[in-house]
Amino acid sequence: MKLSARIDTDCRSMDSYFHKLFALLQEGKAEDELAPVEVCDYDSNESQASYHRFSHLVKPDMLMNIYSLVDFWLSEICEYHRKNGNLGLCSRDIKGKNELQARHKYLTTYAGLNLSTVQDSYKKLDDLRKVRNTFMHGGGHIPSSRETEFSSMEGISLFGSLIVIDESFIWGTLGHAKKYLQAAVLA
Repeated sequence: MKLSARIDTDCRSMDSYFHKLFALLQEGKAEDELAPVEVCDYDSNESQASYHRFSHLVKPDMLMNIYSLVDFWLSEICEYHRKNGNLGLCSRDIKGKNELQARHKYLTTYAGLNLSTVQDSYKKLDDLRKVRNTFMHGGGHIPSSRETEFSSMEGISLFGSLIVIDESFIWGTLGHAKKYLQAAVLA
């Protein structure tokens, strides 16, 4: 199977999975609204709540999945171009501000691919990287110095210091991931 077909399969699988997760999210939100209000003992070492919500975990998990997809396939695409172009360096040899930028730099500068048609998708993937890193390293909270940066991202809003992910950010990012990866493999 061609690399582009394998990427397409993974993106379609993720699309299907996300539709099911969004249905589960709606069920979870409905359960959250019906959950009883309970008194909590804040000195206890364990929760005594009878209900434990999960709805707040779904969208960040989706972002982690998209980022993992991009991270995996970009590595494979770089290796594909290294072998086909008989290039001496691999993508790990190229330095950048982050892994996404280093791999993009490898493909465009070292391997000589023209990815200008998917520059917007690359920027959206960089936004994904920033949001994902904020969840991974900061629990989804951002410092006030970065509020403008995050609130300007389409599909992202803030609730105090907490990032709120709109469904459009998930679908848009998945679409940009597929578009960028396909362009990189077919260039």
